[in-house]
Amino acid sequence: MTPRPHTLAVRIRDRLRLLIVEQGLRPGDKLPSENELMNLFDAGRTSIREAFKLLEQEGVIQARHGDGRYLTAQPSLDRPLTRLEGVTEMLASRGFTADDTVLDVASVEPDRHQREVLRLAPGETIVRLERLRRHRDDALLYSIDLFPRRLVRLPLDEVDWSGSLFQLLTEHGHTIAYAVTQVRAVTLDSVQAERIGGAEAGGAWLLLIQTHHDSAGRPLLFSQDYHRGTDFSFHLVRRRD
Repeated sequence: MTPRPHTLAVRIRDRLRLLIVEQGLRPGDKLPSENELMNLFDAGRTSIREAFKLLEQEGVIQARHGDGRYLTAQPSLDRPLTRLEGVTEMLASRGFTADDTVLDVASVEPDRHQREVLRLAPGETIVRLERLRRHRDDALLYSIDLFPRRLVRLPLDEVDWSGSLFQLLTEHGHTIAYAVTQVRAVTLDSVQAERIGGAEAGGAWLLLIQTHHDSAGRPLLFSQDYHRGTDFSFHLVRRRD
C-alpha cells in the first residue's frame, strides 16, 4: 500500500531533523537542495517540498526566494505536545547548542508518591538526577528526573549523565514508549531561582510533569521539566468526539 503524501512528508521531515543534527548544521546554515534530498531520500519533489513546509511552519527553517532554505537564526522552541522526545533530542533538532550541567545525581529513598508512581517494591531506591540546560549563558530548562536504581546498575560516578537519558535507559534495556503528561504554568520561587542561577524569581515557566512507560505499561521514569516560558511553547490538536 502506497503511503499517503502527508504521511510520507512527515517521515521526510523527521529524517531532515536527523540530518540537521548529523551534519552539525547551525542557525543560519543552508540546507541541502531539493534535488540533493530527492536523491538522498529517494523521494519526489512534492514530498520534499511538503516536508520543508512542515519545518517552516514549526519555525525550524526559512525559505529565501531563489536561494533555498536555511536554519532560522533564532530557532523556535514550539513543539507538538503529542510528540514524545527527550530534552537532548528536542534542543538538537532546533539547532540549539546547549550546555548541560549536572547539578546533582544521587541514589535516594523515594517518598510515598514517588514509590506509587514508579510502582516500586518495598526497599527499592531511586536515582534522582537534577540538571540545567543553558544556551548562551541563558537558563533554558531545569529538570529533575527520577527512576528506579535497578534500571542502571553501574556505579553512578561511572555514568555520563550529561547526555540523553532516554538513550541511556535504552542502552540498559529499558526503552520508553509513551508518557502521561501534565502541563502547568508556574513561577520560580527564590530557592529554585538561586538553584538555577541567573534565573529571575517570579518568572514564567512551563512545567511538564511526566510519567514515562515502556511498551508493556511499566513506569520507567518520573520527570519534572521546567521550560522557560519566553522560549518554549507547546501545541496540540484537539478533536470533538
